[in-house]
Amino acid sequence: MTKSPLITKLNDQLNREVSTFLRYMRQAAAIKGASNENVRSMYLAEVTDEVGHAQYLANQIAHLGGTPELAPDLSPIPATVDAMLTADIAAEGADVANYIELAHMAESAGHFALKQTMEDQAADEDHHRQEMARLRG
Repeated sequence: MTKSPLITKLNDQLNREVSTFLRYMRQAAAIKGASNENVRSMYLAEVTDEVGHAQYLANQIAHLGGTPELAPDLSPIPATVDAMLTADIAAEGADVANYIELAHMAESAGHFALKQTMEDQAADEDHHRQEMARLRG
């Protein structure tokens, strides 16, 4: 049985979200020093948010007849807080674009609630990106 392009794209984004919350958890654990506590706190708070995104995506994949498939990226984390923020700003921007594409795909397939949630998640990722840019300075 061939998977629909929508399920494939949802699985791709699921893996991005799982990779993100694992990276944020690892980065928060690695960040040291009082001067970086605000960045560490931001990453810890975002872990829960990204887990919620991942769970929603997994639920939708199953709802649409697919199977959530996990293959997270466990690449080494950046060595400095600035490098972490720089990489994550770019990653959040890519997530915004992916969620917008998913919203269009969902609308084309007649899944209007999914479309709305994908737009909401795009906005949430954009907020993350803006907060990271503010913290980076």
